[in-house]
Amino acid sequence: NDKLNEKGFFALYNSIDNLFEDDDDEEVSLGGTFSFYGIDYENVFVSSNGFLSFGNGNGSCPDCDENNPDPFPNTDTPNNMIAPLWNDLDPDDGGNITYKYVMNMPDKFITQWTEVPEFGSFGENKNTFQVALFFDSGCIEFRYGSLIVLLRDDSTVGVENINGTVGVDIQTARILDGIITCVRLCYDGTNYTVVDEQ
Repeated sequence: NDKLNEKGFFALYNSIDNLFEDDDDEEVSLGGTFSFYGIDYENVFVSSNGFLSFGNGNGSCPDCDENNPDPFPNTDTPNNMIAPLWNDLDPDDGGNITYKYVMNMPDKFITQWTEVPEFGSFGENKNTFQVALFFDSGCIEFRYGSLIVLLRDDSTVGVENINGTVGVDIQTARILDGIITCVRLCYDGTNYTVVDEQ
């Protein structure tokens, strides 16, 4: 069981030391291979603004520091994204961004934003959430703890492909209201679909 407390959120593991500034991103190893829209990746860019991106597939991630979310799909960069809560977040004002490779069948890579505040809230509007990438199935889970986002219309949740032409945009209201605390998406060969909500 990878849930270390009743809320299912981890203590701090591999802290991304270079990811403590506003509008920042850092490339990290997945510890395995994850297939996203049919393309295999071994590294991912983690953004301080609440999303992952596999970049352009060539080791760079244009605009992975973007703090102005677009709905999915959208051809504007950044693309190739997995966004549990794309928002203008500011780890420079507090919180931590961490990741962990979990080897316990099923193997997965988890990134967690812990009490990362919304920009401009002076460290007050803290948000805790995770994204889990399952290597065997290729499925994705968004998991939510406490969320305080005042600029609700400036949040995007979902996924989109490398060109920004195919994607899934998930309604954020029920997530921000705490009605949904977990969303599971799986790939059907063409696009991701929501297969479970809790």
